[in-house]
Amino acid sequence: MLTPMDIHNKEFKRGFRGYSEEDVDAFMNNIASDYEKVYREYCELKERCDSLQDKLTQYEKMEATMNSTLMLAQQTAENVKVSARKEADLILQEAESKKQKMLDETMMSLQNSQQEWEKLKAQTGAYRAKCRAILTSQLRLLDDMAADGEGKESDNMASSVSVSEKSAQPVRPDQGRQDSGKKDAPKSK
Repeated sequence: MLTPMDIHNKEFKRGFRGYSEEDVDAFMNNIASDYEKVYREYCELKERCDSLQDKLTQYEKMEATMNSTLMLAQQTAENVKVSARKEADLILQEAESKKQKMLDETMMSLQNSQQEWEKLKAQTGAYRAKCRAILTSQLRLLDDMAADGEGKESDNMASSVSVSEKSAQPVRPDQGRQDSGKKDAPKSK
């Protein structure tokens, strides 16, 4: 590129009928002065353009960094979501497993309680049957004893009239206990 000094120092060859040297020099000085202004503006604009280009490059790098950071943040957010979903599913599965275990334990406990109830019912029934059998045999024994006692009483009727009058009266269950208690207890005066 031509500099203002090149224009200022330029000398032309002189020819025989050439241009006026003073006019050429004046014109060359005007051109050198104007060109110097344009050249300075050009240099300033070039520096400014270089500076702006550097800034643009810096901004492009920042944009790339921001884009990669944004992509990384989005990817991290997706990973966190997926991880949270997996963890939630795991918690739900664990809760479901605990619920099922508790239901199974409750059902086992209920079955055990029902089996225990059935055993107690069977034992109670057996106990009642035994008691009924004992009471029935005791009643038969009492009936047999009463039948044997009536036969002997008819033989001894004359001797114990007062005893037969008492036996004819109905005996309450609690009266018999009181009478037996009176017979066994010693009389104190």
